[in-house]
Amino acid sequence: MNSGRGQGVRGLRSLTSGAGRREGALRVTRKAVQAAGRGRSVAGPRVAGIGLGLGRSKREANLGRRATCLASRRGEGDGGASTSQPADEPSAAFALLSAVSGVGALETAYLTFTKVFAGSVFCPTSGCETILESRYSEILGVPVALFGFFTYSGVSLLSRLAARNGEYRAGVLAGSTVLASVSAFLAYVLATQFPDETCAWCLASCGLSFCSFVLALWATSDGDPVKSTIPPFVASPLIVSALVALFADADGSLASEDFELPFREPEVTTQSSREALNLVQKMRLIDAKMYGAFWCSHCFDQKQAFGKEAMKNFPYVECFPEGYRKGIKQYAACEEADIRGFPTWIINGEKIEGDQSLETLGETVDKYLAGKDQDYSFE
Repeated sequence: MNSGRGQGVRGLRSLTSGAGRREGALRVTRKAVQAAGRGRSVAGPRVAGIGLGLGRSKREANLGRRATCLASRRGEGDGGASTSQPADEPSAAFALLSAVSGVGALETAYLTFTKVFAGSVFCPTSGCETILESRYSEILGVPVALFGFFTYSGVSLLSRLAARNGEYRAGVLAGSTVLASVSAFLAYVLATQFPDETCAWCLASCGLSFCSFVLALWATSDGDPVKSTIPPFVASPLIVSALVALFADADGSLASEDFELPFREPEVTTQSSREALNLVQKMRLIDAKMYGAFWCSHCFDQKQAFGKEAMKNFPYVECFPEGYRKGIKQYAACEEADIRGFPTWIINGEKIEGDQSLETLGETVDKYLAGKDQDYSFE
């Protein structure tokens, strides 16, 4: 009887002890879940150990595992947020600056090519040839357009690099400052020295360079426009002053108010080939003419290709027979033919701009003489 009572007491104590342990485990589990909700990941493993160690209740173990998973997920979420980096995308300002500078590089490349090789540029306005052949079109014998090409290209390339690496920003700002400073000087020259001429290419280049400068200030400001503005406005007057000193006359002015270039026809010194002599004879039969200006170097090169003997019958029209000065207009025949660049050929009504090879001119002339039974050999 007593032994039965003893066993009953021990069983009751065992149940009481087990219930106490289960309640303790549940309290710890609840705390772990609450800690996991607040982002404390350290409670999870501890609860899992308790739940598995007791082995008394599947519910306790499941609660422990759920707390562990929840805490683990919260920990991973916090860690991922702290280590993730935003994508490094190019700045819109630098991308736009690169595009504008690229257009400027294409324009100056075309002007450089025509200056060195082709001789005449397509111009929707009158005055392009006059300005692009003036003394302001070269610096120390090098075309200004060539300097512009390298500067525009450099700014375009550096803008792409600066969008990813801030070390190139100083180069972008320096290059755009040079472009804007040179364009400001040339705009002043256009307004004061060529008031009656309009050069579409020159105006377009000025617009592109000023636009590049504004975009460079925007792209490099970093929220402090004063910081990026001070260096250009210190350097720009120095650049303009250097250009004024480079182009100034002895008295310090850019050009005399009475600027005048008297007519002087350059002497052709080369020997004429039989091909050139025959071509001149053919040209006279179809009323082909070359329109030019005495100060145009490409016109002189074209004459040199024909030679001095061919000049006796060469079909040439001088557009400034009285010399060049401010405000003077072209010869009436050139105005009627709508000559906008030199040299310009008009062969049987077909207009061809720029100096041409003898082969090209010969093919054009033969095209209009085809079918005519006549001896075109030069006597």
